[in-house]
Amino acid sequence: MLGGETEADAREATSLMPDPRASHFWTGAHTLAEALRAPAGLQEELAWDTFLLFPPGARWGDAPPSPSYVMHVGKRLPPDRRLNGEKLAEQVNRLRTP
Repeated sequence: MLGGETEADAREATSLMPDPRASHFWTGAHTLAEALRAPAGLQEELAWDTFLLFPPGARWGDAPPSPSYVMHVGKRLPPDRRLNGEKLAEQVNRLRTP
């Protein structure tokens, strides 16, 4: 999103979150960031630097499902949803536990 990222950069960045449950996406046209705008609760900003958690079994159709939890970096969302690794891990573990 800084203007110079490539698909190769995105592939390299996936090593930062190797969890097999995580899905990593990259599009040169910001297609996914635009599609996740509304589900993330964003009005004008694109959903990049945004972390969306979906429950097990969530189905993706023509539009993304609603996330169970959203965290962000510098978006116009509630401050309590600003990225915090410990809080995000808690939410991931809650989704993992039946």
